[in-house]
Amino acid sequence: MTQSSLQDELVALRAALPTPGAVAAELDRELTAFADMMRAAEPRWHTPMPGRTWTPAQEAEHTVLVNEGTARVVRLLGSDRPLRETPRQEGRTENGRRLAPQGTEPGPGEDLAPLLARNEATRPLLAGVRAAPDPERTFPHPFLGMLDALDWLRMAAAQTRHHRATMRAGLDRLGARDRAAE
Repeated sequence: MTQSSLQDELVALRAALPTPGAVAAELDRELTAFADMMRAAEPRWHTPMPGRTWTPAQEAEHTVLVNEGTARVVRLLGSDRPLRETPRQEGRTENGRRLAPQGTEPGPGEDLAPLLARNEATRPLLAGVRAAPDPERTFPHPFLGMLDALDWLRMAAAQTRHHRATMRAGLDRLGARDRAAE
C-alpha cells in the first residue's frame, strides 16, 4: 500500500465522517457490529481462517488492542498535558498488506468473553468522545503520520470495520470449505 493511497483513505474517511458526531455514531455502530461478529465467530473462535494466519480470536484481540491504544492516544490529545516529541514507528507492510504494529499483535487466542468485555470497555473511550479537529495536538500513526484526535477516532472506526469484514470473509470461507467437504 502506497503512502498516497493511505492519504487517499484518510481523505475519504474525512469526507464520509466529517463531524465529531458522525464519527461517534459510526464508532458506536462499528463496535456493536464487531461484538455481534465476535459472537457469530464463537463456534470457530480458535480455527485459523483460510487465507489468514489468524483465527477469529486473534483478529478480535488485535482489533481490541488497537482500539485500546487509540483510546489512550485520544485521551492524551484531548487533555491539557504537554505533548512530548514522540518518534514515529513506521508501519510495516508485506506484499502490499499492512502488518500489525508492535504491541498490537495478538497472542495465541484469548477467550470470547474477556474480549467482548474489553471491546465494550472501549465504547465510552471512543464513541463517547467528541473530538474537534486540532492540528496543534497530534500523535504519530504508524502508517498515516501525524493525526489529531478526530482522525485517530476516524481510523478506529475504519479499522474496526475492516477487521469485522475480514472476520466475516474468513468465516464464510470456513463455511464454504465445510460444505465442499460434505
